Amino acid sequence: MDTQTWKRAAGAMCIVFLLTGCGLQITGKKQPMPGEAEVNVPAKPQEPVREISYTLWNAYWNLEGVEAQTEELAEHVKNINFFAAYFDENGKVFIPQATTDFYYAHRDNYKERGWECYLTVVNDQKMPDGSTSLKSTQLLYRLLEEEASYKAHADSLVALAREEGYDGIDIDYENIRKDMTLWEYFMEFIGYLYGRCQEEGLRLRVTVETNIEADKIAWAEGPTYSVMCYNLFGSHSGPGPKADKEFLEAAMGKMSRVPGNVDYALANGGFDWGQDGSVASVTVKQAENLMEEYGTAYEIDASGAKRFAYEDTDGVSHEVWYGDQGTLEVWMGWLQEGDNWDYSIWRLGE
Repeated sequence: MDTQTWKRAAGAMCIVFLLTGCGLQITGKKQPMPGEAEVNVPAKPQEPVREISYTLWNAYWNLEGVEAQTEELAEHVKNINFFAAYFDENGKVFIPQATTDFYYAHRDNYKERGWECYLTVVNDQKMPDGSTSLKSTQLLYRLLEEEASYKAHADSLVALAREEGYDGIDIDYENIRKDMTLWEYFMEFIGYLYGRCQEEGLRLRVTVETNIEADKIAWAEGPTYSVMCYNLFGSHSGPGPKADKEFLEAAMGKMSRVPGNVDYALANGGFDWGQDGSVASVTVKQAENLMEEYGTAYEIDASGAKRFAYEDTDGVSHEVWYGDQGTLEVWMGWLQEGDNWDYSIWRLGE
C-alpha cells in the first residue's frame, strides 16, 4: 500500500471511530427501567421567560411534614393558602382551630420572607345532625341568589380576613359545574368581593374546576383565577393519573378565555384502587409506605405519574397511581409550553 493510500484508509477509520463515538453521545438517552414507560418530558428553555412561582395549600387535618415540605419548595414560593374556613349550621363562616394555630405559628416568618397568606374559604357546611355537606350548591344559592345576601357574605369574609391579619382571600366554591344560573350569581358576588378587597388592601384568588364551560361564563375582572388541573382519574373512575398532557392542554384552552392572571393548580398524591371496588386517596408518603410494606416498586407512566400494584394481606389486588414533585415538574413543563409559570400545589402534608 502506497503512502497516500495508507493515509486515506487511516483517515477513514478515524472518521468512522469519531462518528460512532459521537453517535453514542447524540442519540444516547436514559433507558426506562424494566416495565417503565418513557415520559415525553418537554425540553426546558435555558433561559425561562420568567421564574416559576408556587402557591401552597396546607390543610388543617394534615399538617404533619408541612414545614419541611415548605422549605423544600421555598425558592419559588409566592403564596401560602390556609385551608380552610367553612360554614356552621347557621351559615356563618368559621375557621377551624388547627388552621388558626398553624397560621399564627408561621405567619410572621412567612410574611418576613415576602410570602402572602391567604384564607381559603370552601362551600362545606356543618349540619345539625353533626354531618358535613360537602361542596354544597344549596348553600351557594342561599348565599348568592340575592344581592343583599351576597354583599353581606362578601363583607363578612373581608372583615374576617382583616381581623385575622390575612393578606388575601382564596374562594374555593366548587360543584357549580355547568349551572349557568349559579355561575351568574357567583360572578356577581366575585365582582363585588374583588371591589371590597381592593378597598381594604386585600388580594383575591378564585379557584375553579376544569369541568366548566369557560366560554359561557361572564368572568369578573380583577382576581387571580386558579384552575384545578387534577382528578382526571380519581374516586369517580377506574385507575389512572390525576393529569396528563391532553388534559392540561384542554385546561389551558379553557383558561385562555379568562381575563387577568391565571395559575394552574396541580395535585400530588393519588389513589389506591382495590379489586374489591374500594377507592382510597393516598399521599406521596402513604404510597411510598405501601411499596415498602408490600415489597413492590413503581413504574413511570407516559403521563408522568407513577404506578404500582400489590396484593394486600386479605388477598385483594390493588393498583395505585400517584404523583410526586418529579411528576408535578413534568406537568409544569407541559404548561410552560403555553407560557404558564404560576402554579398552585394541592397539597402539603404527609
